[in-house]
Amino acid sequence: MSDDYSHQVRRLETRTGGVEHELHSLRSKLGAVEDLDYELRDIRGDVSSLEDDLSSIRRELTELDDDVRGHIQDTDQALKRLTGRVQALEAHLLAANGAPHADLDTFDPECKKLARTANHGWHVRSGMLSRQQREAHQLKIREYEGAVAERDEHRNKVMDAAGILATQPRASREFKQAAMDFGMSRTLAERNDQRAHQLTSPAKTAQAALDQDDLLRQAKASLIEQGDKAEKKLNWLLRGRLADAIRDRALLPMWFVTVLGPVPPAHKTQEWMDLATQVLEFRITYEVTDHVVALGAESDEYAPRRAAWRREIAKELRRW
Repeated sequence: MSDDYSHQVRRLETRTGGVEHELHSLRSKLGAVEDLDYELRDIRGDVSSLEDDLSSIRRELTELDDDVRGHIQDTDQALKRLTGRVQALEAHLLAANGAPHADLDTFDPECKKLARTANHGWHVRSGMLSRQQREAHQLKIREYEGAVAERDEHRNKVMDAAGILATQPRASREFKQAAMDFGMSRTLAERNDQRAHQLTSPAKTAQAALDQDDLLRQAKASLIEQGDKAEKKLNWLLRGRLADAIRDRALLPMWFVTVLGPVPPAHKTQEWMDLATQVLEFRITYEVTDHVVALGAESDEYAPRRAAWRREIAKELRRW
């Protein structure tokens, strides 16, 4: 009995020793974890400090970028002022040498008639639907037609399924599939039918607007065509007059010089010519005679076309 007890005691002592060894091992691991946790906190602190440094660098770079952009803008403005002064000096030299004065304000009856025809053609066109408006109406019609097509397609599926249900045994696979198709298609058919009803009125309104616009286009097609041809010819004549004045190194009017300079630029000359021609066309169309302001004063009358065109040209002139 004592031997058994001694054996059990030794076995317990052995197990106790093993447990103590495992506890010692766990304590060692826990110590390592604690060290690792400390290192992780230290790393997090370093990362946070680095992020602060990066944020500071970004702010400095942003400030530097703003300063550089400001200097570039100031340089561009100074260069433009210098260019204007050089051009003004060239104009004075040309005047001193007896250079001719360009007449860009006197127009013959043909040019005036072309301007009136072009302006009338534009007003006729403005009474019609724009491309965006026509596309919006066409979209409403397509939405209605799509809903109707979907409804009819699902109605046909309902009829097909009903035929199978009437002829196939209830326990057959075809019957079960047809029962599922019948329920799903009937729901979709009813849904698209409701949608078609909702879209009917907008589609009718859109179709009526398109029909009316088509009739107006047919009736006014000749006036629009005449206006387009007149505008092209007027543009060609005005451009030619301006090109002749530049070729002859003639002194351009003050209203022209104040917005476009005394001579064409060396770069983007084509764009400069296009815009200058637009200014001439605007002046002849609305009989602007102001000697200083290129586009004249804003009209007191309600003239949407003139106001919109004036804003568009003024915006482009700011680039020069």
